[in-house]
Amino acid sequence: QDSNITFHSLSHFPFTGNGPSGICLSYLLSGYTPYLDPMAVHPNPILFRKLQEAKQLPITEQDLEFLCEGLEGRSGNPVAVLFDTLLHPNADLGFEFPSVLQWRMEKKHHIPHLVLGKATPGGAWHAMEGSMLTISLGIWMELPGVNYRDLTSGKRRYVLWRITDGSFQ
Repeated sequence: QDSNITFHSLSHFPFTGNGPSGICLSYLLSGYTPYLDPMAVHPNPILFRKLQEAKQLPITEQDLEFLCEGLEGRSGNPVAVLFDTLLHPNADLGFEFPSVLQWRMEKKHHIPHLVLGKATPGGAWHAMEGSMLTISLGIWMELPGVNYRDLTSGKRRYVLWRITDGSFQ
């Protein structure tokens, strides 16, 4: 332990939790910055045209209200809907298009911060029983810069489902 670290010195840092949202915020505070991938094409032509207007800028430095106009999704937060559609284009329609974001480490955007939590990073996911299921698709569980399929390859638990009379068995 560094004896020079005091509570007073820590009070100058922003804090975030260690659940999924906190981990995403920590990723951004660490200096990872989202840009439109120059090789990507978003399936929403209106959004794609808007993204092209300022493609040299990070998404976080663009007019988010303008980019969010006309988007629909599972959240009441327009910025959350925007990032959902950039990370997983048309996922709500059942498609698995690749993300149109390119994450770049930019040290100038790094903000020292602390991640605090009572339990293991990941929040409530660790408290769920092994038999508990989520209605979210696995790819929706991705964090920025982490490909879910790469993360779970070789560790995947296969569950056989049988649907009879509209119920799972």
